[in-house]
Amino acid sequence: MQRLHLFEIEDQWWCPDVLRDALTDYLRFVMERFTPYTPAAPLLAQALERSSESRVVDLCSGGGGPWVDLLRRLRAQGQSALRVQLTDYYPNHAAFARVRDLSGGAIVGVIEPVDATEVPPHLAGFLTMFTALHHFRPAVARRILAGAVRQRRGIAVFEITLRSAIGIGGMVFFALGVLLFTPFIRPFRWSRLLWTYVIPLVPLLVWWDATVSCLRTYTPDELREMVAHLGTDDYAWDVGIVRVALPSASMTYLMGTPKPGGSA
Repeated sequence: MQRLHLFEIEDQWWCPDVLRDALTDYLRFVMERFTPYTPAAPLLAQALERSSESRVVDLCSGGGGPWVDLLRRLRAQGQSALRVQLTDYYPNHAAFARVRDLSGGAIVGVIEPVDATEVPPHLAGFLTMFTALHHFRPAVARRILAGAVRQRRGIAVFEITLRSAIGIGGMVFFALGVLLFTPFIRPFRWSRLLWTYVIPLVPLLVWWDATVSCLRTYTPDELREMVAHLGTDDYAWDVGIVRVALPSASMTYLMGTPKPGGSA
């Protein structure tokens, strides 16, 4: 299936914060309840060990993504000192505060907008992206990866959407889940109930953006082509795909770490 870079509503400047936050809160709820990124934990633990890094800068974090569960799993695999900074171009401040409290302060949110293509040097650490690289066109996605290489940072990218008829069909049920789970999403907001049940824009927004996410998702071969064009031999790249617990979903991953003795 050919990649189509249609627009996602949450990426648009005109998308109201109340709808964008409702979408990212739902995504984070699904991550916490069903832990689809469980297979990322051992891969990320190995990459952090290779990079000798105990700090993570998560890009395009939305509502906090899978980090509450991932932090617990990574600590169980020896990353006891791990600290995570969540960033986003449209920060969800309430969600960031909730994740901070749940993690005992090990996960904190950066309150100012952060552009994934220009990560400020003062935000030091290993870069991660969950369900986010597909938001960017190939040239921009390559720029994000090239920025990690330029700054000699490790980077790990994970996606759980599939660019296939099965993946797209599964997004109907994913959107219907908004109707089922909204009362249990925290932090509680009356506005979320309004825009879910009275005026059902949130389920429609989730369905549209999730479907477009599938159409935008990069295949492992496309990711390999991206890093092949970075023009560097001093990075170790690993690209693959594994099955996850959610129906009609797989986890595609790309990880890059600086090789010992590489150029600075």
